[in-house]
Amino acid sequence: MNYELDVAVNDIIAQLKQTQTLTAVEPTEDLSKDNLEEFIIKTSGKLITKTLGIVDNVQTYISSAPDAKDVAAFAELLKAASSSMESLNKIYISLEKNKTTKEVKQMDIDSREKTNTQDNAVFLLSRKEIMKELFNQSTESDDSNIIEV
Repeated sequence: MNYELDVAVNDIIAQLKQTQTLTAVEPTEDLSKDNLEEFIIKTSGKLITKTLGIVDNVQTYISSAPDAKDVAAFAELLKAASSSMESLNKIYISLEKNKTTKEVKQMDIDSREKTNTQDNAVFLLSRKEIMKELFNQSTESDDSNIIEV
């Protein structure tokens, strides 16, 4: 029994030596409204990538010696990874929706401008010019239709 415990401890120590040491993450950039979106996307991507790597490592460990606590921790890790993926997916969908809405609105504005310019082309004559044209048409028309009073 003591031998098995020593092997398990040595195995854990070997695994810890193989894994990278964790370092404190300090933000290198100032967070502002301008770069907040980029920061969220970039760090979420890193978080998801690392979480999926950890999931692979823990899955190998769990499959070799399942324990109730380890399986519960693995389930929580999977839940966190899927939640992160879902959040990033929502951000992506929101960005695409905003982009599409903006394009549709621009198309609507362009079509309205086009219709307005076509409508304005019809009404470019001034009141004076319209009256002049009406009088010219009346003098050129047949005099028999004119009733004198």
